[in-house]
Amino acid sequence: MKAAVCDDEQVILEEMVKTVEEIPLVEGCDGFKDPESLFRSIESGEKYQVILMDIEWQGKEAGITAAEQIRRLDPEARIIYMTGYTRQYVQQIFLRPSNLSGFLMKPVDPELLKQNIQKIALKNQEEKRGLLVKYKSSVRSIRFDAIFYLESAGHLITIHTEEGHQNCYDRLDKMMERLPESFLQCHKSYVVNMDKIQRIERNRIVMADSQEVPISKARYRETKSRYFHYMEGILFSGKEKE
Repeated sequence: MKAAVCDDEQVILEEMVKTVEEIPLVEGCDGFKDPESLFRSIESGEKYQVILMDIEWQGKEAGITAAEQIRRLDPEARIIYMTGYTRQYVQQIFLRPSNLSGFLMKPVDPELLKQNIQKIALKNQEEKRGLLVKYKSSVRSIRFDAIFYLESAGHLITIHTEEGHQNCYDRLDKMMERLPESFLQCHKSYVVNMDKIQRIERNRIVMADSQEVPISKARYRETKSRYFHYMEGILFSGKEKE
């Protein structure tokens, strides 16, 4: 696993690069003092499976904006935010789309960092698996992390993905049994990938690609509760919530 650290404080940057490189799952770690240098590295073809991003740059949450840009440049790169300001930025994190996988307080605890890296490695392994679907005479596997949402009309299910859509014949409740915990049923006819949610509104979910999925009145509270519980699990896993 290749990693990167982006922090404008040279001492912290050097310490974090060294700490990350000591984790057995990491094959190498690059350090960047500004997001623009990191962008150029990604644009030149460098692939980072995990990026540790400082949130605050000169008093602004520039790290959150940078994470949005990273998502556009490389949707597979996972972000671990670092900050010394407890939960000051949690609301912005929820509202701004990024491939979020962790939230660590400074000074970063090496053991918590290791746990976050391990969690990312396990999730990457899981997402290499896919949803096996059959339609007419063809069978194909669709990566879980490529799915935005599933839409059911009778026994015909349309799977909306990063590459378009795929139809198959199945029951939505049966298909839910084959999906990982990141998938949530928000309507009798819709299941969404919570990793692809941009925001939840009163009667709809806006996905990361701006597509909209309805939420039924009966499932609104459960949908909102499960989503925030899922996101809290990502942000605060491995430590007590403050």
